[in-house]
Amino acid sequence: MKVIERYFSNIKNCIHDFSINLESIHSSVSDSRLYSQALSEHKQLFLNLLLSTSQEEIETNTLQLVHFTIEHDISYLFLYSELITVARKLLGSLVEQQDFENIADINRYFTGHEDRISVLYLQKFLKQLTLKNELRLSHISIMPDKKFMIHYESHIRWILNLISYIQQNEFNDFYPELDPNLCEFGLWMRGASTSYLLSTSHFQVIEKLHINLHDLAANVISYCQNKIFRPATLIHLMQRIDYYSLEIGNEIAFLNEIEESSKDPLTHLLTRRLFDKIMMNKLDISKATGREFSLMMCDLDHFKNVNDTYGHAVGDIVLKNFATILEQTLRKSDYIFRFGGEEFMILLPTTDKEEALLIGQKICDITAAEEVMVEGRALRYTVSIGVISVLIDNTVPILQNTIDRFVIQVDEKLYLAKERGRNRVE
Repeated sequence: MKVIERYFSNIKNCIHDFSINLESIHSSVSDSRLYSQALSEHKQLFLNLLLSTSQEEIETNTLQLVHFTIEHDISYLFLYSELITVARKLLGSLVEQQDFENIADINRYFTGHEDRISVLYLQKFLKQLTLKNELRLSHISIMPDKKFMIHYESHIRWILNLISYIQQNEFNDFYPELDPNLCEFGLWMRGASTSYLLSTSHFQVIEKLHINLHDLAANVISYCQNKIFRPATLIHLMQRIDYYSLEIGNEIAFLNEIEESSKDPLTHLLTRRLFDKIMMNKLDISKATGREFSLMMCDLDHFKNVNDTYGHAVGDIVLKNFATILEQTLRKSDYIFRFGGEEFMILLPTTDKEEALLIGQKICDITAAEEVMVEGRALRYTVSIGVISVLIDNTVPILQNTIDRFVIQVDEKLYLAKERGRNRVE
């Protein structure tokens, strides 16, 4: 389009400004050079598409941009926002220069790009989602003892059937079971006979996630059969379904660990050896969704004096008392670990730092007011707490040292609370 060529510098400035804003956000999260390289390449591919002069160029450059976007886990929402930002700024330039005759053409031009990008993105996204779920199936297949994961296996096959239904583009009535009580996974949940399993908060979380997932699937089927078909809506729905599926897998894996009797024998809290596995899953979810969570490390103040003065039996009573305080104060969805000795680690899903600090202060206050009766005498103790929020950028690989780095950060906050007088939260 000649009008696009005329406003070439405006388009370049729009993309440059957009990328600068993105870089400033990213700099607070990570200094990865790989991210900067990917951003630069993405910007160039986006510019190439907008400046394409033939239909063949448009199709080739759209394919390259979407392929790059999918490969680097860049969300459709980001790509759409980028396109809309450039379109609005360009239209603003036209209005400022009173170039009204080209406004309709510019609208059609960008709508055409949006339609092509969304169709292609949906195709490639569904292929990637298929590969991810097939990989999950292969991981489960080589597990020496699947336990509850065998039921998650049936759930993944249900997801693959849903993806296949969208891909076939026929939109008949042969779609996966939409009733959460009648699919294979739902039948297992309704028939689960292990009493402790039914009573766990994790089983209840799975039930809610499973119902939400089926509600979304019903929307997918309804939308596919609707005469007005917008790929962007399907992308959003399937991204939510994948998120719920990941959460279900996380909770099922957790039930497997409970099955292995991996609780601390004294406090009945989770053991430290479970922490890395759960932390890894939560980091994966945070990376996929952009939602933060918090870590809290607690250490009983002057606990050595308790053991030296009253003996280890009394020390054990204090530890069990504090474990009870944590269980009664925290939510059922929170993870509580006995991290070692008198140290406790708490993982608070979907909780920002401000909320976590309030929870930590509540634990401090309740602990300081608690009395432990020992041979007719009231024993009081306090706790120091460190808190950090955790949010990982989607370009950062999740490795063991990633987890270790967050543990070090929350431990430093705990040390600060000790240094500043104990019985406090930092």
